[in-house]
Amino acid sequence: MPNLFMAALLLGAALITGCQSGMSKKEYQQRTEDHGYNTVLFTDYDLNRDFKDGLIGPNKVIRLTSTGHGIQRTDTGTSQVWVELRNHTDYDYRVEARTRFYTEGGMPTDAEPVWRRLTVPANGNAVYREKSVGTERLQYVVEVRQTR
Repeated sequence: MPNLFMAALLLGAALITGCQSGMSKKEYQQRTEDHGYNTVLFTDYDLNRDFKDGLIGPNKVIRLTSTGHGIQRTDTGTSQVWVELRNHTDYDYRVEARTRFYTEGGMPTDAEPVWRRLTVPANGNAVYREKSVGTERLQYVVEVRQTR
């Protein structure tokens, strides 16, 4: 009887480990892949992620997506980044977003990014905006996470 119990435990552990390794591998790829500049990253994977090889459930978790983003010059010569976020849930979603600005050569600017709070209404859209402090041409990366 103890051997049967031990075999059942080992089989269960092997099943769980096998499933988790598939999910972890995909999530690891998502977290480490190079996204480049002029992109929106969901740094909180409970908002928007892919996974595979799960025992049950869908292959995607999508609560928020970006329906568009870009950068434009303002009247004062600075750059303004905008991101339109779409909420795919039935309740208001509070998130934080911040923009990291980079020179055209890829060097980070001196401006320290600040997390800004934003509420995306249930099944609706909201626009996040951030302005640069300098007038040089810039690239950007916008990070989005759940409110902490």
